[in-house]
Amino acid sequence: MNLLDARRRAPRISIDGFCGVVTNDDLHHASMSNLSTLGLRLERPFDPANAKPIVQLEIDLPGLDEVIWASAVVTHAHLTPMPGRGPDGQPRFWCRAGLRIGNASRREHRMLRDYVIDQLVTRRAVSS
Repeated sequence: MNLLDARRRAPRISIDGFCGVVTNDDLHHASMSNLSTLGLRLERPFDPANAKPIVQLEIDLPGLDEVIWASAVVTHAHLTPMPGRGPDGQPRFWCRAGLRIGNASRREHRMLRDYVIDQLVTRRAVSS
């Protein structure tokens, strides 16, 4: 992990976690592959009926018994074809999406920041 990457405005950690994406009053599970204090990357099967530019997230912080609620803006999405067809006969796609965290309470922003920084410090100590 290069903390000095000029493309990034905040440190990012690789993570193997889960996140709930709320669209149309339904909770859909996604896998979280990295996380920063400003955003995250999610992966899940693409569902065009639930694709929205702004979503509500339920971020599960691995190793903690805490969930962060926040809204997020989809900044980019990459679709990869999957084998087979959906129930409606349409092709299936896997979606990897980058999201920028928007609205969250001050407490939850602080919890996310503290979690990311703690993970960075712990991982650096272990690798030294």
